[in-house]
Amino acid sequence: MGPHSRNTIFPVALIVSALFFFVTYDGTSDVRAWWGSGPKPRFIFVDLGANRADSLQVFMQHPEAKFKYDYPRPEWASYKNAEIYLFEANPVFNTALVQAKEHYDALGVKVNIFPSTVVDITDGTRTFFLDTVNTVTDFWGSSIYATHPDVVLSQSKGTELTAVNLARWLLMNTLPRDFVVVKMDVEGAEYELVPHLAEMSTWSVIDYLLVEWHGAEIGGGTPEEIKYREMKADAAGKRMVQEGVQMPPYNSAA
Repeated sequence: MGPHSRNTIFPVALIVSALFFFVTYDGTSDVRAWWGSGPKPRFIFVDLGANRADSLQVFMQHPEAKFKYDYPRPEWASYKNAEIYLFEANPVFNTALVQAKEHYDALGVKVNIFPSTVVDITDGTRTFFLDTVNTVTDFWGSSIYATHPDVVLSQSKGTELTAVNLARWLLMNTLPRDFVVVKMDVEGAEYELVPHLAEMSTWSVIDYLLVEWHGAEIGGGTPEEIKYREMKADAAGKRMVQEGVQMPPYNSAA
């Protein structure tokens, strides 16, 4: 072995010794303490029932937003640092969502849109009934339920749209280390979605769940069926809170 080989081995030995030093008493490696702190958490805002991106304007604290609300955020991130996901079923708002994405992308804000998409408890398709009478309030009565009063007034026949399993999507696209805020304004579908979120243990990835409750009677059925939906959703909400999810009262003007 020549001098050159010895000169090469010496620094390698130092590196090996350093790595050994960062092994903890239980035998697990803590090399991250040397190389860095590992992947950073993300600030994620999931807007269910995004309309024409009204809630996004509120989230971004735009001065001309329809209403004022301070959405939860972590101390280590600003609103413009968030990854934003907008889900909206009503095809009327497709163009507005594309324009919102284009606008905020130009500002360096990560906006992902899911136009003409129903958030559901399964993947596939779902019939969606359009509100065509509430022009002033941006057709806010559109719903998965043909029994919704505004849908009835609109005499809506329904249209088939892509459906996304919300619980599965959250579990696939977020992590426990992330700060995840889910806003839900879905005209009665919350009575299906919240129980499913609880059944799928999505409390592991959700920090805040902001639900605008619309009344279980929107889904139709007998008084007993309506009462059962209310009780099931209430129990699911309580379970989510018990598991650490924050669910403060939420009501928007959008």
